[in-house]
Amino acid sequence: VHACGILSDVLVATAAEHQMPLALVPCCHSRKRRLLEDCASPFAKREYDDILNAKKSLPNLADLLDEARMTALENAGCDVMEVFIPEIFTGKNRLIMGRPSPLIAKSDDASVTSLATESPERSPFRKGQMPPLLDDDKTSTTTTAAINPKARFMKGFYVPCEDTKESRDIVSNIAGRAAANKRKELMHNRNHVDAPQMDLSLWLPPEDAEMGDGGFLSEESLTRILEMKSPEYVTCEVTKMGDVYINPAGRKAQLFRVQYNNQVDGETLSFDEAKSIHAQLRDAVPINFPGAECR
Repeated sequence: VHACGILSDVLVATAAEHQMPLALVPCCHSRKRRLLEDCASPFAKREYDDILNAKKSLPNLADLLDEARMTALENAGCDVMEVFIPEIFTGKNRLIMGRPSPLIAKSDDASVTSLATESPERSPFRKGQMPPLLDDDKTSTTTTAAINPKARFMKGFYVPCEDTKESRDIVSNIAGRAAANKRKELMHNRNHVDAPQMDLSLWLPPEDAEMGDGGFLSEESLTRILEMKSPEYVTCEVTKMGDVYINPAGRKAQLFRVQYNNQVDGETLSFDEAKSIHAQLRDAVPINFPGAECR
């Protein structure tokens, strides 16, 4: 599987817990806590914690993440092999292969439960032993609920591990660029309306900045810019999201959400066309509002 972002971690966590064979080519490495923390395999808790808690940027993030993924499989009792496929196929060419070892016996529940009380933060789990997972009530469990991503990130999306025709058909249907683009469109359709929605996060102009052609930066002024940039059949709704954010240096930021509507009856504006208009809005902000910039 050529898995993008945290999907690699979901697959590794699932294969590790259920002792399933896996051939994985990871890509789009990211350590955003709100994404990675929920699906990092507990078999490599130490390695994932070190990545998440690093105070500085990690130029070798791809290597560190893939090492954590291989460690998770190894600690789950899998035989792991790392090879590199020709770059002519993909620049992200590391192939991680894990196969359950027949020599690893399943640990009994009592030993797992006893380890849970030793050190919930950094327990030294033995190779091949499943660390305890915690439910909301803090009781030990071995379900996958604690290692799979939250529903808001992967709603309605799952990758079966069974080697059956039905499972292969499911994987075939969700694989490829076309399917990925469709998921992207659904992700931008947050409220399940028949119109693309896109966010615009802006650093606001300093209070002493000169007034530009756009006037005050507001929902109304952004709407006026969109009216000039959009075709006649497109209308835009701009909504301010949440309160003004102030960073430690005192700089202020505001998030706006734009919904792109097609006025033609029965027609929905395509994601690509909405994205093109949104890019024009992004480029127009610093011109019309001196001192403002996209985050």
